[in-house]
Amino acid sequence: MPWSWSQNGPPIIDAVGDQVYCPMTQIPVTTYFNITDPENSGIRELFIQISTGYAVNEDRLSLTGTHPHVETSWNNTQGKLTLSGVGNTLIPYPDLINAVRDVVFESNSASISGDRYFSFTIGNANYLPSTGHYYEFIPSVGITWREAVVAASNLTYYGLQGYLATIGSSEEAQLAGEQASGAGWIGGTDEDEEGVWKWATGPEAGDVFWIGAANGSAPPGQYANWNTGEPNNLGGEDYVHITAPNVGLRGSWNDLSNTGSTSGDFQPKGFIVEYGGMPDDPEIDISGSTKITINTTLQAINLPSPTLLFMECDSDADGDPANGFTTFDLNFYMPDLLNGSAVSDFDFNFYTDSNYTDLISDPSNYTNTVQDGQPIYVRIFNDEFGTCSIDTSISVGVAKLPVVPNEITYQNCDEDGIADGFTDFNLDEIDGLLNTNNASGLSISYHLTELDANQNTSSLNPLSFNNSIASTIYARVENAEGCYTVSTINLQVSTTSFPENHLQTLEVCDDDGMNDGFNEFDLRANERQFLFQFPTGQNLSVHYYEDFKDAQLNQNEIQNTSSYVNRTAFSQTIHVRVQSADNGDCFGVGSHLQLKVNPLPEFSVSQSEGLCLNGDPIVLTIENPTGNYSYVWTNASNEIISTSATAAVTTAGTYTIIASSDGCDSLPINYIVEASEIANLTDVSISIADLSNSKTITIDTSILGAGDYEYSLGNRYGPYQDSPTFTNVSAGVYSFYVNDKNGCGIAETKVYVMGFPKYFTPNDDGFNDRWNIEGFEGQFSAQSYIEIYDRYGTFLARIQPNGLGWDGTYKGQPLQATDYWYLAQFLDDEGQTRNYEGHFSLIR
Repeated sequence: MPWSWSQNGPPIIDAVGDQVYCPMTQIPVTTYFNITDPENSGIRELFIQISTGYAVNEDRLSLTGTHPHVETSWNNTQGKLTLSGVGNTLIPYPDLINAVRDVVFESNSASISGDRYFSFTIGNANYLPSTGHYYEFIPSVGITWREAVVAASNLTYYGLQGYLATIGSSEEAQLAGEQASGAGWIGGTDEDEEGVWKWATGPEAGDVFWIGAANGSAPPGQYANWNTGEPNNLGGEDYVHITAPNVGLRGSWNDLSNTGSTSGDFQPKGFIVEYGGMPDDPEIDISGSTKITINTTLQAINLPSPTLLFMECDSDADGDPANGFTTFDLNFYMPDLLNGSAVSDFDFNFYTDSNYTDLISDPSNYTNTVQDGQPIYVRIFNDEFGTCSIDTSISVGVAKLPVVPNEITYQNCDEDGIADGFTDFNLDEIDGLLNTNNASGLSISYHLTELDANQNTSSLNPLSFNNSIASTIYARVENAEGCYTVSTINLQVSTTSFPENHLQTLEVCDDDGMNDGFNEFDLRANERQFLFQFPTGQNLSVHYYEDFKDAQLNQNEIQNTSSYVNRTAFSQTIHVRVQSADNGDCFGVGSHLQLKVNPLPEFSVSQSEGLCLNGDPIVLTIENPTGNYSYVWTNASNEIISTSATAAVTTAGTYTIIASSDGCDSLPINYIVEASEIANLTDVSISIADLSNSKTITIDTSILGAGDYEYSLGNRYGPYQDSPTFTNVSAGVYSFYVNDKNGCGIAETKVYVMGFPKYFTPNDDGFNDRWNIEGFEGQFSAQSYIEIYDRYGTFLARIQPNGLGWDGTYKGQPLQATDYWYLAQFLDDEGQTRNYEGHFSLIR
């Protein structure tokens, strides 16, 4: 074992850790670990031991992660994990530090308890953090107690003086006994005085730790760990020896003689050396320790957040059902507080103050002392840990009872056709009388007996309950907190009613634009007439229904009474209920309102007509009337021009006709009369483009007149076209017609489309050898002519439109190929002169 180090001393170990352990998991044994050694770069071994609280075969230390320079061995007896270099080489400190930080503790026991302390040492001796001492078993079979005392005193551990171990606590006993590598002598004896056991070695030398035999006791502040029936002083047994592992309690003591047995379990196998605590010991820091705390049950409680509020209903047990005080069984709420943890595992104390001093003596029958919510402070003890506890709180509050009348009388009309004092009631109508404060979240049910109401059983169907079954029933009114009040309901049948055959009628015109027999009604229009049928001073209200049964049971009331649209076309019966606005008592119910929708007159008109400015007046007429109506015609100035089915007009404009029947006016229909006239067709209005290959005739429509016109070229009877333009017109004389679509006449004129060739080829081939106007053979008088000039203005020839034309010669000589100019003057058969000029090409 390394009882010495380099001249500069051993390395310094720094280990930190104080954690809480969850059963059946792994946890690192340190939250921080470091080794300081200025002289060396590594170490061959490091020992990590469960030095306190070790449970053999359950607890275990192991190395996790990847550490190629470190190998481990686990000693299950000692609860010790050894970290050593691979192949007995040094472990570099950085690798060792990382390895230690990856060492984890785990237990295979789900019921693990107690704390665990871990020691970290560079030597093989066991280190106990609670004493700061080191413990080591030295094997030496047959060694006597006195020899062991001397041998122990000759040993040192990193400068600490050794001595035969003195055990002062259960942790020390476990580490030096149960977790030692062997059993042997420790430093206790009663050789000076039989039955007075004292320590003979170490700092505790002379301290008495036991007085008496097996039935003796330890003095105050002392500790002993005798095996069952020990000490028994059989044959001069005056020296303390740790019992062999298979004899009695593991790690416990028995008394032996100085030599012990020569063989077997009571033969000394060695001795336990303790290092530390001697006056001249140096201060060394070759070990460290950490701790985990195990509190399985208390830590497992998942306390709710925010604070739970538990409500109970107010009661009249104290004589006042609305004072905000009642009794609570606080234990009843603990399952909710523990949030799934078993109540049987815990004890509870309840307090009224946050300092946990004012204990509630009887939590099962506690009356709150604060209205509108009171905090209760709870201290939870775990049976397993005793004094270990956690603190929390709950709140208790008193829920108010629903405020309802103790008794109500509700009246309905006997309108079922049998005057026997029995009728159907809609019990839901009583809800509003019970809930006069319009409280939200109330649940109301009705029962035949008060017992049923209290037990909330056998509730009645609220619709169509007949008072022949019972005239007194009971209402259970329950709020959202589950608190309820029972009220007595007396059912009575009213003796008032509407006069026989009483009927009010509302008529409207079907003026909503649909004319389908449906329209809006203000059902309240005749409300006064209904109220006048009953005595005054009653604070009555009128209600309307589509179904008589609904009116009788006061259900499915029409809500939109100011703009109600009838559901049956043209005529519908509405059922009226008059009742008290104070308590809902019925005064009269029946089919007393008739709705009537009068259809609007329907007819048609052509809606447009043409008026010839040069013609007679036109007569406007209506078409397809569906009834016998009266009519009113008006002009654009809203002046009446006719009150019959027809109207004669002489001016253009918009005319309106309205038909009336049963006080209902039709929708106004406009009749548009448009002015028209025969076209004013002149030469100015006609434009002819005839000097190009594509000859075109275009009419200027802006000066034709007020008509709606169409156009035809060459035929009075058409076809006509809407476009005023004609294209690709051949040369010639045409009759042109403009027709007014409104029948005001056809205007007619002649148009001349000239055909002057652009070129000719006088080469005597029989084709195009002469130049002359085209398309007008025999159309012009003999006074018509065409003169031809060259580009210099030289007169070359005069030809007749009806002649053969120019042959391209001047004074018998052919002229050169070039452009030539013409001046044409035509006299038509109406004596109109037309002049044209242009040019053409001579091509050789």
